[in-house]
Amino acid sequence: MKSQIIVLGGGISGLSLAWKLSSNGFQVTVLEKAKIVGGLARTERENGYCMDVGPHSFFSEDAEIRDTVINLFNNSLHPEPRRVKFYYQGKYLDYPLTAFSVLFQMGIISGMRAGFSFLNSKLFFRNNYKSNNHEQSVEDWAIGSFGKHLYQTFFKPYTEQFWKISCKELSARSIPAHTRTSFLNTLRLLVQKRLAKRGSSLVEREMLPTYYPDTGYGEIPERVADAAVKAGTKILKECNVIEVEELPDSTVVVRYEKNGEVKEMTGTHIVSTIPLNNFVKMLKPPPPYDVLVSAEKLDYRSFIALGMVTEKQNILNCSYMYVLNRPYNRISEMNRFSPKTSPKGENIILLEIPCLMNSAAWNATKEELFEMCIGSLSKDGVLLPGDVKRLLIIKEPYAYPVYRIDYAAHLKKLSNYINERKMLSTLGRLGEFMYMDIDKCMKRAFTLADKLSSTL
Repeated sequence: MKSQIIVLGGGISGLSLAWKLSSNGFQVTVLEKAKIVGGLARTERENGYCMDVGPHSFFSEDAEIRDTVINLFNNSLHPEPRRVKFYYQGKYLDYPLTAFSVLFQMGIISGMRAGFSFLNSKLFFRNNYKSNNHEQSVEDWAIGSFGKHLYQTFFKPYTEQFWKISCKELSARSIPAHTRTSFLNTLRLLVQKRLAKRGSSLVEREMLPTYYPDTGYGEIPERVADAAVKAGTKILKECNVIEVEELPDSTVVVRYEKNGEVKEMTGTHIVSTIPLNNFVKMLKPPPPYDVLVSAEKLDYRSFIALGMVTEKQNILNCSYMYVLNRPYNRISEMNRFSPKTSPKGENIILLEIPCLMNSAAWNATKEELFEMCIGSLSKDGVLLPGDVKRLLIIKEPYAYPVYRIDYAAHLKKLSNYINERKMLSTLGRLGEFMYMDIDKCMKRAFTLADKLSSTL
């Protein structure tokens, strides 16, 4: 009989891993803290309303992953173009930022300032930066890539609004790699014509056809869970893991709370997709002091999704848009993803509010958050107070790994410690402290499943 593998966390990473391992003949049990599976990709449903943890849509350049997801829906998913905007001073700019939006949508004066600032950064800032041997910050990257004008106009205010940290203290790795590349090369089109073809292809990647299930993005992890169960996986919900103990007989005991009782389960290998810092601190015997110190240095940004139910339709001219200098950083119109996300004749405007755990925003009620946001929504012509008939809310304490300027050394220390334990692995956005979209999560899960299948 093959090894008993216990997966901590029933998000897309843990479920994808369990599916593949069970299909390979392993005994797999998933312990999920919540009442429903999906993690950050889940959909919470109530009285016909479907709320995602922020606006998600599925797309991937990886044919294997794309076909895997489409096949889960028996080819009933249909591609739709993604329409995303950046709302800036009453104007809808293209997102990702393009040469056209810089030159024309922002206005010719601002576009010219951006162009000159960009040239200046190529001549001076980059050389100054390269002479300094230090981790590149968001400020370093943005000024070196775009110049001070666009940095001060877009990147500094948006980044600090979202992360609640100075751009000087935030690693450039906070910006997803494909976003860094596409923004940079499309802006270079302003002055380097030879990059036109390359830059365009990167923007086209951002505009790949996307897929969205009828009743919420959470249908994807739900179908992965169904496939995993059919392959033999056991999924236990409402299980709060409190301790993971490695025993001398090459087994691992997981202790967890369920229905007010402490229970335990024994396996031969543990794969954790829960927050990395929390996982390290629940290990027994405890890790060395320096490892625990590094665990304290890693943190995650929290997130609130506030849904405003309205009868208004076709409110935005896009699926979702980014905004500056508002209590929220992104607005979505859920009926543009699927009309089945709310009862007939209704719609949901979804606001994303990044925050610190236990901050005033985090501790606020949905009514208090409504009062905090409705003034800006009214000013921007999105919703008036009387347009809103119901409020929905999701609070996610661990949403985004925070890449502080010194995070890499602490992450390496934790990763090295985990890699030395033959019975432990980590996986996923939270488990690996790595920003990833769902397709990358699935790919890494399948890769780890193949590795474990060949070594256990």
